[in-house]
Amino acid sequence: MKLFIHKNNSLQFNTVEIEKDQKVGHLVKEFVPEMAHNQDDIEDIEVYLENQDEDFDKGISILEAGIKHGDHIFIGRCKKISVNINYAGKSFATKVGPATSAKKLKKLSLEYFEIDHVSGAELLLWFNKEPLDQRQLIGSLTDYPSCGVNLILAAKEDVNGDLTYDLFQDHLSSPEYQSGEIEGRWGNISNENGPLWPVFFFWVISSTDGKFNFKFDLTGYPNVAPTGVLWDMDDNKVLEQSKRPLKTKRASQVFKVWGKECNYLPCDRLAFDPGHAASWTVQHPGLIWNPQTDTFFKYLNEIYQILNP
Repeated sequence: MKLFIHKNNSLQFNTVEIEKDQKVGHLVKEFVPEMAHNQDDIEDIEVYLENQDEDFDKGISILEAGIKHGDHIFIGRCKKISVNINYAGKSFATKVGPATSAKKLKKLSLEYFEIDHVSGAELLLWFNKEPLDQRQLIGSLTDYPSCGVNLILAAKEDVNGDLTYDLFQDHLSSPEYQSGEIEGRWGNISNENGPLWPVFFFWVISSTDGKFNFKFDLTGYPNVAPTGVLWDMDDNKVLEQSKRPLKTKRASQVFKVWGKECNYLPCDRLAFDPGHAASWTVQHPGLIWNPQTDTFFKYLNEIYQILNP
């Protein structure tokens, strides 16, 4: 019989041939061997039928499991996927099984946003600026241990603009950011004559040295972390060492000139390289970027805390 196999972190699903008397566990060993290095690993990997939340017993046969010719199967470690769907400035957060199809997820989001069938027909779920095939299984968009994904519900014509920019603007309206802006802790800087999105400028107040400006590159936001650096707005370049706020130990660590044009922070995309990932994940777990829950505010607020000890 022919099956379609989906797995974590892979938008491509594979067509495979298997006999009905083969064990379900054979699907793991044969078709995703990179996940199953030993018996303990296999026990952590689950097999699901499309739109079913209960995983299969890997010891039973394909026939006993009720798997049929042409079925779509998900194989992976994620047992639940945290999904955040943004539509017209509103957000829908839910948890679904990894074998949930894009078609079913769209239906759930239309019900949540109270969109009628006619209007909903014009909308698609988008992931990283690409529309999802309705048979795509949601677990394929992420990997263990994050097991989460951000999606946008939008019409085809909406992608003439940048969907990530719309999402950023929504986050810019959050109470956390707006409150700090009103209190004078931070603000954004008009860059009408400067780089366009995904570059964005903020200023942050310091308790001892006035304001400092930061250039942020939000490429891929929020699925990947931003990267930021102290910026000289007058000369349009990275702020030189002598003008940086380095009066405290923490500030001298984060805002030092160190070879990369970014702040030395775990939540910074450029700083969080393979050389730092292992130690920072243990030492600073709260500062690691989580694309399912974090916004630029996490990074901006950390800068504020450093400048205002």
